[in-house]
Amino acid sequence: MAETKTNAEVSNPGKPTLHHLDHSQSQRILWLLEELSIPYNLVLYKRDENKRSPPELSKVHPLGRSPVLITPDGKVLTESMTIATYLLETYDPSKKFASNDWIRDMTLTSFSGTSLLDLADTELLFDLAAKHTPWPFVYITRKIKKSYDSFFSAAEFKKDMEFLTQELGEQEWFNGKEPGRADFMLSWPMDMIAARGYVDFEKDWKTLHAWRMRILARPAWKSAIDKGEGYDLRSW
Repeated sequence: MAETKTNAEVSNPGKPTLHHLDHSQSQRILWLLEELSIPYNLVLYKRDENKRSPPELSKVHPLGRSPVLITPDGKVLTESMTIATYLLETYDPSKKFASNDWIRDMTLTSFSGTSLLDLADTELLFDLAAKHTPWPFVYITRKIKKSYDSFFSAAEFKKDMEFLTQELGEQEWFNGKEPGRADFMLSWPMDMIAARGYVDFEKDWKTLHAWRMRILARPAWKSAIDKGEGYDLRSW
């Protein structure tokens, strides 16, 4: 139910407006909007040749990052957890996606953006350093990353996956019968980890792999992918 517009066309939208960057964590907010089935405006941005956010995003918010959500009354919201919370509190009156355990929901949501994402981001930094380090110094960068993986990150990823497997249990979703805020928030770091091969979900973590496959099969996810114009987390 998105209407794609330019910045000039959404100065007084009367409905929420998502400023969305391709190949970014904004994809989970786009997925949430599609799950809510509400009218919204969508403003699309492409990464520049250096895979950075374009300068136009800085005109929406000084941080120049995505996602940014403009509420119908003009509030400018940043940070995915804030945006997801606002959307669920405002546009889910039936509480279809609500959690019945707010402490557990907050724990999983916070975990997605701190413990898990910090670990994935560090791996990504090593990847980017190796990619952009000239020969022959790239050999040193790769050796450092290999040592880091052996002595730290592999064990930390294992602990994180064990924790998430235990939390998911026999449920289809971390939230229970329907996806909730924890599922929406976890999708981004888990997608990055899977896409870049930091964890082999299909081989080693079948319960979590099944959870990811359920996301990919949802009509709202497929619609969000079509509208987001790019979600290749190996492209950086």
